[in-house]
Amino acid sequence: MLNWQDKARALSAELDALGVLDPAWRAAFEDVPRHLFVPSFYRNDNSFVDGTHPEMHAEWLSAVYSDESLVTQQIAIPDTDSLRPTSSSTKPSLMSRMLGMLDVADGHTVMEIGTGTGYNAALLSHRLGGDRVASIDIDPALVEQARVRLKEAGFNPFLTAGDGAHGIRSRTPFDRVIATCAVPAIPPPWVDQLADQGIIVTDVRAETFSALVTATKIAPDVVQGRFHSTPGHFMWLRADAGNPQRDGGKRDFVFNIDDARRSVTTFDPAILRDHDFGFVLALCMPDITMSNGLINTDVYVVRTGDGSWAEVDATTRVTTQNGARSVWDEVRAAARRWAELGRPERSRFGLTVTSSGEQHIWLDRPDNVLTG
Repeated sequence: MLNWQDKARALSAELDALGVLDPAWRAAFEDVPRHLFVPSFYRNDNSFVDGTHPEMHAEWLSAVYSDESLVTQQIAIPDTDSLRPTSSSTKPSLMSRMLGMLDVADGHTVMEIGTGTGYNAALLSHRLGGDRVASIDIDPALVEQARVRLKEAGFNPFLTAGDGAHGIRSRTPFDRVIATCAVPAIPPPWVDQLADQGIIVTDVRAETFSALVTATKIAPDVVQGRFHSTPGHFMWLRADAGNPQRDGGKRDFVFNIDDARRSVTTFDPAILRDHDFGFVLALCMPDITMSNGLINTDVYVVRTGDGSWAEVDATTRVTTQNGARSVWDEVRAAARRWAELGRPERSRFGLTVTSSGEQHIWLDRPDNVLTG
C-alpha cells in the first residue's frame, strides 16, 4: 500500500494536471496530511466510514486523498427526522482554486471563515506560518477538534468559536479573507476588518445559484470585484451551531393542488439547467428553489419562500401553479431579462459592497448596476 505522502503527492499531481494548483501551494498540498483532519466521513448514503476500522481503512485513505468533498458532520434539523451536513472537507481542487485566487504573499495575514476540520487552516499555516492565520467557526466542538489536529500536524494558528459574519475583530486588519461557507452577501465586518488593497474570496449564493467572487478593498469602506465561472456550493454561513439551517427556520412546503392554476407553456423549462441563466434568476428571485420531480426527473419544480410553487412537465409543457405568486411567470420574466442583457456569462458580473451593508451587482462595469 502507498503511504500517505505518496498519495498526497499523487493528489497534488492531479490538481496540477487540472490546472488549478498554483506552484506556491504545491508544497502545502504535498506536506499537510489531510487524513489527520478527516479521520472519518459519511458516504453519500449517510453511512459512516471510520478510518480506524481495519476493514474500512483502504476505502477511507483512498477517499481522503481523492479530489472529493467529504462530509464530516451531520446534524438533525430541529423537530424533524432529517439530517443535514454541517461540516465537510472541501474538494481539494476547489480549495486549490480558492487559495490561488487569494493571491497571498509572504507576510500576509489571513482570516478564514469556517474552520471546519482545520485542513484549510493547516494549508494556510504551512504557506504563511500559523502566526499569520486566524480562523473562526460557529461550532466550538469543531474548533477544539481542529485545534488538536493542527497542533499534531505542527501548526498553531489562532482559532476561535463564534459567528463568522462578525469576523475576528481582535486580530484585524487582515490582508486576506477566505470563506469556506456561503453567504448571500459579503458581511460588512469583513469589509471593515480588511486591510487596504486586501482581498476577499468567498462563495456568494442564492438558494439556487452559487459563484465564487474575488473582491478587493478599493476604498476604506468599499470592496469590489468580479464573479468567477466556478461555483462554490458551500454550506451556508449560520449563526446557530445547533441548527443546520442558515436562518434557523423550517422550510416546509405543502403542494396543495386545490385551486391550482394549470396551463400549457411554450417556454422550455430546460433553461433552469443553464448556470448563467441561474445567476440572473437569483438576482430576480433570490428566494427561489428548484428541484426535479421525485418520480419523473423531466418534471421541474420551482418554489418561493412564501410557499408559492410551480410544476412544469418538460415533455407535455403542462404547467401547474399555486400560491400568492405566479412562480412560473416570474421565471419567464427573468428569462426575458437575461435575453435583454445578451445572455451574459457569470464572469461578466461583478459586485460592489460597502461596510454599511450595501451590495450592488453590476454587469461588465461597476457603473452598470443591475441590483442594489
